[in-house]
Amino acid sequence: MTKTATPNHIVNFPNPQQIEKTIDVAEQQDLMFYNSIKPQLDELVKNPSDETIDKILAYSKKK
Repeated sequence: MTKTATPNHIVNFPNPQQIEKTIDVAEQQDLMFYNSIKPQLDELVKNPSDETIDKILAYSKKK
């Protein structure tokens, strides 16, 4: 008979410090991306193009 078992000292889970570091890096990348597109987003809010306004009005009339 063959005896099988998983040793207790082998763990497939990353340690919590690695997870926190990965989350921090992802949050930093998200913030950098947001900061890079923020001026364009601000411009859209302040001065939407005529085409954008027309699309919004056409959509609102459909409903």
